[in-house]
Amino acid sequence: MAALESETRQSYLVFACGSSWYAVPAEAAAEVVTFPELTRVPGSPPHLLGVFAHRGEVIPVVDMSLLVGGVTAGSRRAVLVRLSRGTLALTASSVAGVSALMGPLEPLGPSGVHVHLRGPVKSGSRDVAVIDPEGLFDHLSQGG
Repeated sequence: MAALESETRQSYLVFACGSSWYAVPAEAAAEVVTFPELTRVPGSPPHLLGVFAHRGEVIPVVDMSLLVGGVTAGSRRAVLVRLSRGTLALTASSVAGVSALMGPLEPLGPSGVHVHLRGPVKSGSRDVAVIDPEGLFDHLSQGG
């Protein structure tokens, strides 16, 4: 599992899901897509909106707002995050672009998904939570 350093100085793709801003390492952000109608996964948690096929791969779509305990952003766009073991689509209501972020990367909480969200760091005037993609993948794979 790739650990994030205690302070960041690398490039990140910054995007919003609802009123919250997130960032993923730029090298993990493959592309931003508008996803088609999703196939629902029976028994899945509410934040897993469903799956879709993209370039021969079945990709799960995770609503970041629902995952962190908010309300759905209702977006049809997503950031595809590619890892060696698979791809995740994280809903995005807005994409700010790639930025070099600086700041401490302390977990935003002691448990659950918040362990895999770090910061907050600043992108302009915005507070941004940096996503640890490997940790998030592990959390979601364990039913989180």
